[in-house]
Amino acid sequence: MSQTEEKICVTKGFDCKYPSNVTFVSVSNASGPQLSGTTPAYSSIRFVDDAPVASPSSQRSKSLSNVQVSQTYGHLAADALDSALDLNDTIDHVEFDIPEPIPQSNRGTSSAFVNHLDRTFEGGDLETALLRHYCYALAPWIDVGDTTRAFGLTLLILGRKARPLMAAILALTAYQRSLISTSSAAEDLASSVHYREEAERDLGRQVHVVQRSVTAVLMLQSFFSSHPSRWEILVADHMDVFRSCALSISLEDEPLGALFWLPFRIDLAASIISSKAPKIPFRSFAPSSQPDSIQQIYQRILILLAHTLTWTWGDHTSEVGPEPNLVSQWTYLWNECRRWYQSLPVPVQPILDIRAVDADLIDPQNASSFPILIYTTSLALVANAVYHITCFLLLTHKPRFVKTLPGPRCFSSHIWHAQSLVGITTSNDTIEQWDPVVIAGFLTVARAMTHESQQSAVLHRLRKITLLTGIKLDHEIEALKSQWRMACDDDNFG
Repeated sequence: MSQTEEKICVTKGFDCKYPSNVTFVSVSNASGPQLSGTTPAYSSIRFVDDAPVASPSSQRSKSLSNVQVSQTYGHLAADALDSALDLNDTIDHVEFDIPEPIPQSNRGTSSAFVNHLDRTFEGGDLETALLRHYCYALAPWIDVGDTTRAFGLTLLILGRKARPLMAAILALTAYQRSLISTSSAAEDLASSVHYREEAERDLGRQVHVVQRSVTAVLMLQSFFSSHPSRWEILVADHMDVFRSCALSISLEDEPLGALFWLPFRIDLAASIISSKAPKIPFRSFAPSSQPDSIQQIYQRILILLAHTLTWTWGDHTSEVGPEPNLVSQWTYLWNECRRWYQSLPVPVQPILDIRAVDADLIDPQNASSFPILIYTTSLALVANAVYHITCFLLLTHKPRFVKTLPGPRCFSSHIWHAQSLVGITTSNDTIEQWDPVVIAGFLTVARAMTHESQQSAVLHRLRKITLLTGIKLDHEIEALKSQWRMACDDDNFG
C-alpha cells in the first residue's frame, strides 16, 4: 500500500487502520507516464493490449485476459513432435481463454462446473465454448484424471499447428456434448458433422503423428456413438492403425504413447464385454530399478489385465509369463496381481476403506451395504478398480487343480472383489472414473448382485454414467435386468 492511498483516507475523514503486517512503500512518479514505455508483465498472465479497463458491464461480456500455459514434458518424446510439426516456437507458449471462475462451494460435481462454462459462453464463439468443454470434461477423461501426463493438452498443442487435428477435437467435443446437453444438441450435432468433414478432408497430406492423432480422436467419437456390446467392432474397424501404433511406439513414451494406451483401454473393455481375447498386441514392462510413478503402476495393472484376458479367452499359444502350462500361468498371474496390490505406495492406496456393518453406520442410506472406498486421485481409483476386475476374472476362471490360495480368505473370493469394485464406483462421483475398462468390469460384476437394494444401486450408477459421459447403456441395462429376473426365477423354481 502506498502513502498516497493513506492521504485519500485522511481527506475523506476516515481513520486508516491496517494489519500489523502491512508495509508502506514509496511510489515514484505514481501519476506520471511510465518512462520505460512498456506494459507491466506477470509470470503467468500476459495482457493482450494496453487498452483501458472496460466498465464492469462490458467486462462481464468478455472472457478474462489470456492465460499463458506452459507444459514441460522433459524426456517425453517432445523432440519427435517438434521435428514433425515444427512446434519449437509454440509448445511452451499456448494461449487459451479461461472463463471467470465460480465459487468453490457452488461447483458441486464436475458436470455442474461444465454446465456453468457452457452457460457462460452461450451465444458466444462456438469453437471457444467447445474447447472449454474439451478441457474440463473430455481431456480429464482421456487422461484418467492424470494431470502429469496431459495428453489432452498435448492434442491441443498439436492442433494449433495442424488444423485437421483441431477440427477432429472440435468434432469429438461437439458430438459428446450433444449427448449430455439437450439444450444445444441439434447445433452440436450439426457442428460435429461439419468439423469431422473438415478433419478428414486433408488428412492424407498430414504427417503420421497428426494422422494417428486424428484417427484416435475420431475413433473416440465413434466410441461415444456406440454402446459397450459394439466396442469389439469398433476396435476391429481400426485395427490397422492401432497395430501400427502398438508396434512402433514404446509403451512408456509420452505423449505419443497415449495413442497406444487410449485404444488399448477400449480393446480391454471390449474383451471383457465380449468374452474374447484382446486384439491389440501389447508388450510387458521390463523390471525397473527406479520407483514407479502412479502412471506406471496403473499401466502395469492394465498389462496384467491384458494377460489375464488372453489367458482366459485366448488360444493359450501366446506367452503369459515364464510358465509353460495353464495352471502355472494362472498361478503366475495371481501372484503378480497380489504382488502389485501389496506393493502399492500410499498415494495409490485408499484413504478410506470401510466395509460391512461399519459402512451402514457411517452411511445409513447405504442399503446395498457396498463398501466405501475413497482415493486421493482418479488415477489411483481406476488402477485399484482394474485390480479388482483382474482378480474377479482370475477367480471366476480358476483351474480346479489350484489348491487353497495363501493370504486372507477375502482376497480369494470373487464376490469380495466384485463388491469392492461396485463400492469404488458408488463411493465416488467423477467423470474420470468411468474409464471404458471400469464400465466393462462394472457391467460384468453387476450380474452377481442378487439383492434388490444392490441392483437398485447398480442401475442408478449406470444411469449416472450416461448422464456424465454420454455413453449409451440402455441395451446393457435391459440385458442386466433380464439376467437378474432369470436368476430370481431359477431361485424360486429351485
